[in-house]
This record gives sequence, C-alpha cells and structure tokens, in this order.
Amino acid sequence: MSEQRLALLELIDNIERLGQFQDRIDFPSNIREIWNAFLTDVQNLIEIDVCALFLVEEKSHEFLLKHVVPGDKGKLCRKEIELQIECGIFSWIINRRHPALVPALAFENVKSVVMLPLSTVKRTLGVVLILTPVQESFITHENLKLLTILTKECSLVMENTLLYERLRRKHISLEKANKEIKLLSRTDALTGCYNRGYLNEVFPREIKRALRYKHSLSLAMCDIDHFKKVNDTYGHQCGDEVLIKFVQSILELIRADADWLARYGGEEFLLVLPETQLENAKGLAERLRKHIANKVIETEEEKISITASFGVTGFDDANSHKEIITFDALINTADKYLYGAKKQGRNKVISGPFPA
Repeated sequence: MSEQRLALLELIDNIERLGQFQDRIDFPSNIREIWNAFLTDVQNLIEIDVCALFLVEEKSHEFLLKHVVPGDKGKLCRKEIELQIECGIFSWIINRRHPALVPALAFENVKSVVMLPLSTVKRTLGVVLILTPVQESFITHENLKLLTILTKECSLVMENTLLYERLRRKHISLEKANKEIKLLSRTDALTGCYNRGYLNEVFPREIKRALRYKHSLSLAMCDIDHFKKVNDTYGHQCGDEVLIKFVQSILELIRADADWLARYGGEEFLLVLPETQLENAKGLAERLRKHIANKVIETEEEKISITASFGVTGFDDANSHKEIITFDALINTADKYLYGAKKQGRNKVISGPFPA
C-alpha cells in the first residue's frame, strides 16, 4: 500500500475519531474533564510546548484563563493574548471563528501560536492557545483541518456543559429563593421565631403524631410581664428590641432539633416541646424563667430587665382522653395556667396536666 494511501486512511481515521469527541465525554460533565480530553487529542495531532484555555466570563465578557499546561506558563499566556489583542490579530481570529497560525509575541525564541476559537452558532465560548515548537511551514493543512474538527466538537460539548451548569445554578437559586420565601411566610418578621400561621399548621400535626405513637407532648405559654409598661416607658423601638432578645434567650436553652417557639400574639409566645413529659417541661420553663430574669437587655439607649410568666401543660398518657386533646384545648389549658401565674404575682411557672 502506498504512503499516500496510508496517509489518507490515517486522516480519515482521525476525522472519524475526532468526530466522536462528544461520545467520549460523559454528560453531565465539567470543564476540567472536557479540557483534559481535548488536550489529549491535541497532543496526538501536534507537538506542543504550552496549551492554555481561556473562557469568556458571562458578565464582563473578558477572556479569563481557566487551565494551562504547564501550570507555570499562565502569566506568559495572558501576556500573549494581550499582545495579540493589541495588534488586532485576536479579534480577527475570534470573528472568523476559524483556527489560525500566527507568530508568538510574548514567548522568547522563534515559536508559532495556534489559536483555536471555541465557538458555536450561538456564541463564542473562549479560545485555546497552543504554543508549538514546530515551524509554521511544517504545520500541515491536514493538521489545521483536524484541529478545526476537534475544536468544533469540543465547543458543542462545552456549550452544553456551560448551559447545564447555568440552568443548575438557576434551579438552585430558585429553589433557595422558594425556601426563603416559604420560611419568611412561616416566621415572625420581628423576632425570627415561627408565626401564628406556622403554629396553626404544624401544632395539630404534632398532637396527632404524639397520640398515634403514644409519645409525651408538652406546651408552654409564656408572656413578658408588664410589657405595656416597657413600651410606654422606653418606646416601641425598645419594646421591639426586648421581644427580639426575649426570643433569643428562649432559643438559647431549648433543643434546636426538636423544640420550637411561635409568636402567638403581641408579647405572648407558645413553646412546643415534643416527646417531653410534663415534669420535664415544667423544669425547662423554670430554667427559662430564671434565665430571662437574670438577663440585662441592652439597647442603644437603655438597659432593661424583664421577667416572664409561664403556663405549662401537656400529656404523658393520652389513652383515657385522647378524643378531647385538640389544638384549641391544649392552648386554652396552657392559657389557664398562665393566667394563674400572673394572678400569683407574675415571674412564675404554673403547670398542670391536660384535664381528663
């Protein structure tokens, strides 16, 4: 078989192999994996000293260096691109969307630079800069043709990958935004604890779950003592700060992964304690009462001390009266015990079982 025929068959084989570049990349992929596969194919086609990948940054539209081999040639590659831009060659290559062979401007000694625009019908993605020791006259038309095929295939894979990443980021951002919106709709705007809507939605489920699995459930209704006096004396802005610090004080002592606090209205809050026996709930409320009473709340202008009263109820064994344990019934019972704490002078904890 003649050398000419062998060369032709080798060219056809290379064209077929490079045309299957997309098939060798698992999707979804990432830019580094695509770059490594591309670099391997380039090294099989032409001798290289340096190979660098520049990608267009979405917002600034600048060509930013992403990968370079060897790793210490990044500065020279940036300088090469800057000089090619200054002399007008770079924009000519990008607009033609076709590989070009030009003299090196930043690298010492006589070198040739092959620039491969990474582009599709829709847009320019970037450019690959190849520094080769091969003299310009020895780089064949066939080599440039094969590099063109490889670059087009790589551009398609890279565009799909970038599009996938952009859509994934948007999905994550949208998902995050939806979670934040949902959280805002369930939390009190001032204090950050749950609001009445969340209480109405979730507390009935807590009751049903406790009854189904025969678990304990306790509820503490707490109220800041003489809160109207705080507003009248220091102003509503200080009153808001007191509410915020009050909630923070409670959250410091409760179980973050189980217990939760909801603002019931004004200065009244409900503390839901799943799988907590009444005696333990009473002990927690007493610790909270002392914790709040011993704290000094510092605002920009004042130092304020407050106290709080607690009404605690719940059930440990609901079998005998499970039919009457409802959302409203539990809250009304806790409210009755809270009223008793206020009647006895405030800054107290009054507790009792849910009535049979």
